[in-house]
Amino acid sequence: MPSATQLIRRDHKKVEGLFDKFEQTKKADGKKRIVDQVIQEIEIHAKLEEEIFYPAVRKQLGEEDLLDEAKQEHQQAKEIISELKKMRGDDGELEDKFSELVECIKHHVEEEEGELLPKVEASEMDLAEIGEEFTERKEELTAQMKAKSSKATTGRKAAKSSGRRKSGRAA
Repeated sequence: MPSATQLIRRDHKKVEGLFDKFEQTKKADGKKRIVDQVIQEIEIHAKLEEEIFYPAVRKQLGEEDLLDEAKQEHQQAKEIISELKKMRGDDGELEDKFSELVECIKHHVEEEEGELLPKVEASEMDLAEIGEEFTERKEELTAQMKAKSSKATTGRKAAKSSGRRKSGRAA
């Protein structure tokens, strides 16, 4: 079982890969799908850090300044994500807003991997146990997000088909 810090780094790499994929994608709908995937990854990752990792670090090591800054960076990312969620794939501002998120996340990752994670790894924290908690909670959050996403898709399909029926009857 990977340690908490290994899982955090793995998440960071996955999102960075999605950033690259976004840059290589030309079609608006493809870009929007990648944005949605990045949002889901970041929301789950931030929740894991805020619910499990940061409280454990705070309890064991203190590191108030680093943790407070990390939490502020999460808040900044959440605000950008909120704006991105309202945008469609063909929205002209999508790329600029996504670039803002990319910069925010890259800065956060750089500080976390450069400062916080090395301190945690040098400590006596039980990173394997925290890694297990991470994995279990990530599975729960992923299932919740998939259920929400499935309900939203079903709702949109129902709205589209009822709209077609109404227009079909009027014709």
